[in-house]
Amino acid sequence: MPLRLIKTRELLVFLSPLLVFVAVIYYGVGWNFWLSLTSYSIYRPVLEFVGLNTYAQLFSDPDFVNALVRTLAWALLLVLGGNVLGLVIASSIFQLRSSKLRSVLTSYFIYPMAVPLVASGVIWRWLFDSVKGFNAVLAPLGFPRVEWLSGNNAFWSLVLVSLWVYSGFVALMYLAAFYNVPASAIEAALVDGADMLTVMVKIVIPASKLGLILGVVFSTLFALQMFDLPYSVLYINPFTSTLVMYLYNKFAYMVFNLSAAACIFLIALSASIAIPYSTYGLRKWILGVVR
Repeated sequence: MPLRLIKTRELLVFLSPLLVFVAVIYYGVGWNFWLSLTSYSIYRPVLEFVGLNTYAQLFSDPDFVNALVRTLAWALLLVLGGNVLGLVIASSIFQLRSSKLRSVLTSYFIYPMAVPLVASGVIWRWLFDSVKGFNAVLAPLGFPRVEWLSGNNAFWSLVLVSLWVYSGFVALMYLAAFYNVPASAIEAALVDGADMLTVMVKIVIPASKLGLILGVVFSTLFALQMFDLPYSVLYINPFTSTLVMYLYNKFAYMVFNLSAAACIFLIALSASIAIPYSTYGLRKWILGVVR
């Protein structure tokens, strides 16, 4: 048997799990797209083609519009707050001389993301309780009771929790970028009399563009996929409903066409963020290989 044929067969064997996985994913996306073009629901259990009318109905639904605005606001706050906190955490850890202390602090800040979001939600639901948690500590100090999970306060409280969860991950992205900065450039600046803060501001951070890109991309994707945290804290709540919660709710009530349309919209929105980054990363990898 020719060597080329053997290599081709080996390649197909190794690629077959990936091909099966991709086929299943694209089948699901394709079926959802077709479903979004029909009127199929528990109220009209017939696959009647209606074209883009489902999407017109989706964008005229106040619940969907509110969920979309809230999700985009959450993404913006998580990107801004997460990157600022992540940059501060990463810069502080990077300047430490003790490698053991750096490792301990890195593990400490990444730990919240290692905890399942449902478990985090249960913990924070107790901390935000109107009687227990934070209020039990603040009340004896003379502070008024705060209704953390009431009305619009619920959204801001959960944004703070999401910052607690994801800021450590963003810090890890920045740290990885910091460690790729040539040590010779840092040492030369220190020899010239620059302090570590100046080195961070003028050399390390400007050379860590990839950390910023990763922080923005992943923070946005985390916000777009937000479901476990708000659901485990407040279940289905109009003040914390996100896009994923909207499509879940429509699916639970068997309004399959609207659920599928929301799913396709969310996939397109996520792809518009992930694909440019993937293209940028692939381009850098190809240029690196060529060089």
